[in-house]
Order: sequence, then structure tokens, then C-alpha cells
Amino acid sequence: MYLDTDILLALIKQKDWLKPYIKMSKIKNPKTSTLAVIEAEIILLREYDRKDIFDVMKKLENLKIEVLETDKKVMGSSIDLMKKYPRLNVFDSVHAAFSIVHKESILSTDLIFDTIEGLRKIDPRDLGGKGIS
Repeated sequence: MYLDTDILLALIKQKDWLKPYIKMSKIKNPKTSTLAVIEAEIILLREYDRKDIFDVMKKLENLKIEVLETDKKVMGSSIDLMKKYPRLNVFDSVHAAFSIVHKESILSTDLIFDTIEGLRKIDPRDLGGKGIS
């Protein structure tokens, strides 16, 4: 399962509105991308302090979340998605591309992912705080 940036932030931040819905023990083979990590760091830097971004990778490692590297196939798919879906921003197009290329569902609250053909989105709030089985 590919974890979108909102999920990473819920796991990393001390307090987050989405935290009660995320149950890592129920997520099989959690993955994210280098770009999601960078996006999370940008948000943390904006909301908190510079020192708060220094432990992001360690926290993800402790949670056993695999961080996938960006490659040409993902970037090509991202561009194709942006051409097809004009409302899709750069970050979201790469997250969707990772999910499609790696044949993973995406765990996210972002509604834009509901509009992308061939992408299966799971909203953690629909799980009633019980996680993913």
C-alpha cells in the first residue's frame, strides 16, 4: 500500500486530526516515495521548526515504511497523468504514478485520487479507526 503525504504527516506529527485512523499494524507492506518524504518535510518546515524535519527518515524507518526512489517510468507516468487530469498538481501526479506503476492502492484523504482511472484509493476515515485488514 502506498502512503500519501497526509498519512505520513499523521504518523510523524505529535498531534494530527488523522492519527486515530492510521493503524500501521494493519497495513501490509507500507510504501511511500522520496517525493512524499520531501513534501512532508516542506509541510513540517512550514508548520514547525527546521529541526523537526531531521528525524523524518528515521521515523519512517522505525515504522518499517519502504521509501521508493523516483525513476523515469514513474516520472513519465506522472506527466501523462498531468496531461489527462488538469486539476492534478505535481506532487499528487507523482503519488498517483507511483501507485499505478507499482500496482499499489493509495491510502489518502485527497479527493483528487478518486478521479484517476486505474487508481484504487482507500480513505482511512472510511475504516472507522480500525485500520486496514
